[in-house]
Amino acid sequence: MKANSKSREQFLNGASLGSQTTIVRIATWNIRAGGGKRTAQIARVILEERPDVLVLTEYRPAPGRLLLELLEDLSYHVAAGVPTAIQNCVCVLSRHPVEPHPVRTQPKSLHRWMPVFIPAFNLTILGVHVPNQFEIWHKREFWDCVEGFATENVGTRTVIIGDLNTALDEDCEGDPIREAVYFKRLLEASWVDAWRSHNSKAREFSWFSHRANGFRLDHCLVSPSLASSVLGSTMRHDVRTERLSDHSLLTVTFTPSPFDVWAKAGGRG
Repeated sequence: MKANSKSREQFLNGASLGSQTTIVRIATWNIRAGGGKRTAQIARVILEERPDVLVLTEYRPAPGRLLLELLEDLSYHVAAGVPTAIQNCVCVLSRHPVEPHPVRTQPKSLHRWMPVFIPAFNLTILGVHVPNQFEIWHKREFWDCVEGFATENVGTRTVIIGDLNTALDEDCEGDPIREAVYFKRLLEASWVDAWRSHNSKAREFSWFSHRANGFRLDHCLVSPSLASSVLGSTMRHDVRTERLSDHSLLTVTFTPSPFDVWAKAGGRG
């Protein structure tokens, strides 16, 4: 299995905070029900991609133990949701230490919500897996919390990333998604859709329904102060078409200089 050759050539190396800094790569991937028998293949893809920060959705602690062992060479720091039963969680993996990021409001389904701060990048990340309308978790209650977080953090260097289970009309082949109104409000509040900002005319989908309708459900939204630092964004579809998961892998690359400056400054601001 090979990623797009252009993305592999340009975006392989992640950040180092010394003089050899290249780029910073932040990715998200829904690995479908924890990975199961696909765990070794999933690990191989992550080892190929080597993101500096990876937000996994549908992570599960039991198969996750093997996945983390297979990723040991990347020395990831881990922040994962804690399920109350056999449930899909969000897991944030970072090649630099992470700290909890305090929030004012949080959803009832906390295992699908992971706000962290990465001091090395002076960067806040909210990893999310928004419920769909058929789950017991309330989708709009979750979106209310995402919107509250966005309002609190719009003036900071922040990324909201994961499976948002939401797409704008132009990113749907099936029926429109009602909760797209939340997504639109974030864009109106100056948050930037990182993938769309560098793929303005493209139409790609990260997930397909059983009716073979495509939807772009996996997103990375960046706060206004980060928008100019986005170098590019790609979706790796072979991991979906070859059934390692039912979702494509989304990667966003950032220019190094802002992260390098923040690291040297040593603190939020």
